[in-house]
Amino acid sequence: MEKILINKRVITPGEPAFIIAEIGVNHNGDPGLAREMVDAIADSGADCVKFQTFSAKEFVNSPKETYEYFSQGKKVKESMLEMFKRLEFKRDEFAGLFEYARKRGLIPMSTPTDRNAVDLLDEIGTPAFKVGSDDLVYTPFLEYVASKGKPVIISTGMAEIADIERAVKTIRNAGNEQILLLHCVSLYPTPPEKVNLRKMLTLKSMFDLPVGFSDHSRGNTACLGAVTLGATVLEKHFTMDKNLPGPDHWFSMNPEELSSLVRQVREMEQVLGKGEFILDISEKKMADLCHRSIVLAKNLPVGHIINESDLAFRRPGTGVLPYDINKVLGCKTRKFLEAGTHIELYDLEKVSIDV
Repeated sequence: MEKILINKRVITPGEPAFIIAEIGVNHNGDPGLAREMVDAIADSGADCVKFQTFSAKEFVNSPKETYEYFSQGKKVKESMLEMFKRLEFKRDEFAGLFEYARKRGLIPMSTPTDRNAVDLLDEIGTPAFKVGSDDLVYTPFLEYVASKGKPVIISTGMAEIADIERAVKTIRNAGNEQILLLHCVSLYPTPPEKVNLRKMLTLKSMFDLPVGFSDHSRGNTACLGAVTLGATVLEKHFTMDKNLPGPDHWFSMNPEELSSLVRQVREMEQVLGKGEFILDISEKKMADLCHRSIVLAKNLPVGHIINESDLAFRRPGTGVLPYDINKVLGCKTRKFLEAGTHIELYDLEKVSIDV
């Protein structure tokens, strides 16, 4: 499995998870609110801010199509076209937000939904493309995204294995091997029993690609579990206020929750460590304190042949350790040794046995 670089950020197993805060359309079409969200994401310690780049007229087939969602404690049903039109950003607005995000130390990205959006994002310097689960089967579009030669992050919600295989093959056939797969469940929010994090392991074994998790569940449990299973990328929806009007606010993380998630993920990564069996120097000091050494149970005169009744095993472990007892038994003392003394091999000599 090769490492992938996103703006010099290494994405590969063993490196810290790349944490994406998904603004999506939670800016409500307001660039000012979007900047406020960028600030909060930067303050949280996340790595990346992600938007969605689309033209409502391009993907909504008819003005008669409606969209039903939960907002501000009630169900809302409205024209899909009108809803998405008011959530669009212009090119200059995206360019300004990307520039501002970079100034705040974030990596800006977006999910395009058409070729014009791909071109726009490429022109303003996106370091990678995110393909949403809804476009996983849109192979002509995947081919165009892949042709830009940048890493492609794919969410796999609503997908059968054949859909994922087809998408990966399409991107590779376009000459692009920089692919990241995100396990995803397209339920908002996702109930715990539907999360099925072990799908990540299946994806990893089947495709030998970096695997992450796009999370729509509540709380931090699923993301932390994903980290323990080796997630290289984590993605979570973000809002400034769950009570704002709009389709995604109510199940998104607010600034306090995002900061908590980032902190807990980084703590989890510290806890997981590297898996190496190398004794830390501080633990070595604890071993010296807590292990037992071989000490004398009684005073021994010069020339005494040591047997088991002469010995005891007591802290600290800075002398001859119990597993080396056979180096001591049957040896002769070179000098008088007082009870409680730690055995030192230079105080002993081997006894020759004449045959």
